[in-house]
Amino acid sequence: MATLHIVGNSFDLAHGIESKYSDFKTDAWRCASYNGYYLGVLENCYPQKNIKIGELMLWSDLERALGNLDFQQAFSLDTEDIEPEEDHEFRYLAQMEDASEYMLQNMFAVFHKLFEDWVNHINISFEKFECIPYFDSKGLFLSFNYTETLETLCNIPMTNIRYIHGRRGTTDKLIVDHCNNIDRNDYLPENPKIYECQAYQSIADIVNKERKNVSDIIFEGHDFWQQLSNIDKVVVYGHSLSDVDQPYFKQIINSIYSSSEWYFSIYYHDLQERTEATNKVLNMINYMGVSLHKCRTFWINTVLNKNSSSKCRPANMFRR
Repeated sequence: MATLHIVGNSFDLAHGIESKYSDFKTDAWRCASYNGYYLGVLENCYPQKNIKIGELMLWSDLERALGNLDFQQAFSLDTEDIEPEEDHEFRYLAQMEDASEYMLQNMFAVFHKLFEDWVNHINISFEKFECIPYFDSKGLFLSFNYTETLETLCNIPMTNIRYIHGRRGTTDKLIVDHCNNIDRNDYLPENPKIYECQAYQSIADIVNKERKNVSDIIFEGHDFWQQLSNIDKVVVYGHSLSDVDQPYFKQIINSIYSSSEWYFSIYYHDLQERTEATNKVLNMINYMGVSLHKCRTFWINTVLNKNSSSKCRPANMFRR
């Protein structure tokens, strides 16, 4: 069987690599220096919290969070120090309209710089673990990670890997964006002032520039999708199966045999987490339109090593 491996961040985490968004937060604040002001602005513009863990969504589900900027908060931060001028009303209005655009441009520039610096310094000096269920080193790999873990630890040729969002250490742009299409009218207050309309439009334009152009990314991967024509087995390792990545999975479905079997790794501590993990898989299966009898799950620990064969095992939630 020809195998496609889809690799998400938990694959790196399983090797002990510190590649969580919370690790990015720690590194960003440690290295922020004079850019710390814009990190503070970033957190204020994205105040939504992950209720389960009490952390900002920004540092637990970054790409989803980036598409949910708090417009009112961003506008207030940018304009709170601007004072009305009786003799220069037009200057005041222009300042109120333009302040958000200038600040957010700088904020996102700092964010991307800090993100790339962090990715480029992630340590992957770990040993390859022996227990990787359904792993075929001669297969193809679609990696959602920025690190060269597959090449360094698993000896996979770079020619067999498609880094869908870029690979560090190359000329690739590292893509970390959201998938929302922002409309300023969804955020405007009632009876907005003229300068608020213009300012909110500028905010929407800037946030939309941070939108992931999935269609272009898929188009640029044309050669890779063609290589999938003989794939009849797909194994998903440590992928969040977020809806922002659904178009990629649809592209895979359109590129492989319709009879292909799917294997999804899941990880959980208790019954509730098992249910949540299984539901994520089911949602993706339903989206792709794959028959349930062609799909299996397997349990894999988040920390595996060469002595951890007992830490990965079949855990099929879709028994026939």
